Amino acid sequence: MIKFVRLVFFATFLHTQTYAQIDNRLLESHIEISDSNEEKVMLSIENRNFLKNNEYFGKIATGYTMMGTQLSTQMAYQAGKHVRLQGGVFLLSDFGNNTLRRVSPLLSLKMQKNGYSFLFGTLEGPFSHRLIEPIYNYERYVFHPIENGLQIKIDRPKLWSDTWINWEVMQYLNSNYQEQFSAGHSTRIKLIQTEKMNLTLPLQGLVTHRGGQIDTIGLPLETMANVAVGFTISYKPNGWIKEINTENYFTLYQNLSPTKTTAFSAGQGFLLNLTAVTCYDIAASVGYWQGDQYISSRGGFLFRSVASEYGQQGYIDQTRSLLFFRLLYQKPIQKGLSVDARFEPYYDLGNQLFEYSYSIYLTYKKDFSLINLMKRKSGN
Repeated sequence: MIKFVRLVFFATFLHTQTYAQIDNRLLESHIEISDSNEEKVMLSIENRNFLKNNEYFGKIATGYTMMGTQLSTQMAYQAGKHVRLQGGVFLLSDFGNNTLRRVSPLLSLKMQKNGYSFLFGTLEGPFSHRLIEPIYNYERYVFHPIENGLQIKIDRPKLWSDTWINWEVMQYLNSNYQEQFSAGHSTRIKLIQTEKMNLTLPLQGLVTHRGGQIDTIGLPLETMANVAVGFTISYKPNGWIKEINTENYFTLYQNLSPTKTTAFSAGQGFLLNLTAVTCYDIAASVGYWQGDQYISSRGGFLFRSVASEYGQQGYIDQTRSLLFFRLLYQKPIQKGLSVDARFEPYYDLGNQLFEYSYSIYLTYKKDFSLINLMKRKSGN
């Protein structure tokens, strides 16, 4: 059965010449620097509303529901054409909980010129890194929406890349916990670009570390790495199907810790995905995941060969073979407001288990100009 699924996917990709992964662009966060905002003081608002229900009953991960709202409110100042400073507060409220689950400061300094940018402070993430789900769990959009550290990005006609360090837990002298951080890189190189077809080479990697030298608990440090390489093809036919995409990755896992405590020290997997996008903003996707001894400390729970914290502790499923089917509706409703709805069933081929999840995200993002200092200076 598994060999048959592989053959079907490869035959489909070679025949259609396509491209795809789930399109998360409506959920990405960006700090905008533009000539029109030079010397402006702005109020930046970003509101994310989410509902995700996982109807899972397997041993790797059981089901749970997330429903709530996030609000980022910041004051921003674009100092000249290439620098923007902003700061504010992030609020996270889970419905059914009368207290705020998280209140966090937001502080960012971003410099941008000619497609190159450097950011220090609150990063553009997590969807903005454009990592595949076996490396980066998309639910971190809800669980860990704020990343802080430094980020270097390139956005040129033939090259897009994102390199960052996310400092997750700061350790102090005599702390009773370990420091934690992650460092990642995501690159997309456009090899062929025409009106009808794009061929792109993606390279991705994420290293996570837990350790430190000044705590009191004496636990061994842990360093884990996940890398992926593949190819993507996007084809635009004529008719009511406006785009057909495919994205195909081979990914590796390696435990780099001096003292290894995980069930597997190394593993691998491959991810195949095919998506058709219609002119009605409805997309259908089918994907296949094959993982062997695969572990990712930040990856999606379903892709792991060991149980997540939501699963049966100690359970191991060395080889994971999953077939995904997805139906998506993604549309900007008006300027600044967008909706993203998903129905995502999957079939576990090894355990003959059918499960599903569904989600909806309603996002509002906009900058409001308050003061134009350039006009005030010219007026004087």
